[in-house]
Amino acid sequence: MSFVYVHVPFCKTICSYCDFVRCGYHQGLADKWLQAIQKEIKEKLRNEKITTLYLGGGTPTSLTIAQMEVLLECLGEYSADVEEYTVEANVESLDDSMLNLLAGYGVNRISLGVQSIDATLIKRMNRHHDKQMVIDTIQRIHHHGIHNISCDLIYGLPAQTPALWQEDLRVLCEQDIQHISLYALTIEEHSAFGREKVAAMEEDEEADFYEAAITYLQSQGFEQYEISNFARHKHYSKHNQAYWHYEDFIGIGCGASGKQKHARYDNTRNLETYLRQGPSPSYIALTSKDERFEMIMMGLRLTQGISLSKFSKRFGCELLSCYENAVQKNIRLGLLRMENGFIKATDKGLHVLNSVLLDFMEG
Repeated sequence: MSFVYVHVPFCKTICSYCDFVRCGYHQGLADKWLQAIQKEIKEKLRNEKITTLYLGGGTPTSLTIAQMEVLLECLGEYSADVEEYTVEANVESLDDSMLNLLAGYGVNRISLGVQSIDATLIKRMNRHHDKQMVIDTIQRIHHHGIHNISCDLIYGLPAQTPALWQEDLRVLCEQDIQHISLYALTIEEHSAFGREKVAAMEEDEEADFYEAAITYLQSQGFEQYEISNFARHKHYSKHNQAYWHYEDFIGIGCGASGKQKHARYDNTRNLETYLRQGPSPSYIALTSKDERFEMIMMGLRLTQGISLSKFSKRFGCELLSCYENAVQKNIRLGLLRMENGFIKATDKGLHVLNSVLLDFMEG
């Protein structure tokens, strides 16, 4: 099984909070990028059986129809048995022609960047949709036969009030969607917000937004299965679960990352270098201690927690023995608990997971 992430670095406009590997769309540049990424796709996927395929960015749907078809056609040689095929999209760049193309190549999940439905907040983020466009786009996606839809929301935005946040949640919960991802605003140094010295929301206030969202989403039939992710009817993200279960995965494209054979790699973030020299990855070798901690760090994000038998099978040691002090301390504090062969964070523990993980770093 292989889990594959493909990074498309182009955006029609740059959001105020974004510091991902991205650049303004230019057709000639995108054509050159397509030539480069096709080479990497063929090199990395030649003998792979792909389980999940995820096109992220950037904004994949900023490509033209013709460019997207070239990319999908190249991936189509390897994606016949894909169980989950996700494409990230912005509301304003997902028209009928693009949806028809995506559905025709087997895309069966759309991750829609909504972030907010409030007009003032949308403008502040330098995004270009409105509430009705969100509703219409969700309906259009269904019309094209793609029924697994996830929407992203951000909290902690400048001038965002609890009432505005509640309205964002309410509007999305009324739509026919199966998944919602929530992200706290992080002020990145090289984003527009960072350059403007936008102040981050106070931690206590941010926690109030998060807790209010959990309560409301659960009342609307969404199950929290990971710190930031909620699903109706078990529509969990199969691709992202590979990260949280600490599986190996393949990263393709400028700025993409991957993990294989006890090493993590990061492709160059420089588009010019990528076009000239290919992915040019830098590698970090992972020791057994690194991998044990990273599996704990990722696995405790899941409400299901970490399978003790899977940990033991993978590393040849018992988690409860390797990290006895950390486990016992956090069980006493009510931050971790044991249940049915899993160790998991309690609701309280999920809220302070970084503090819990500090104890495991010392283990």
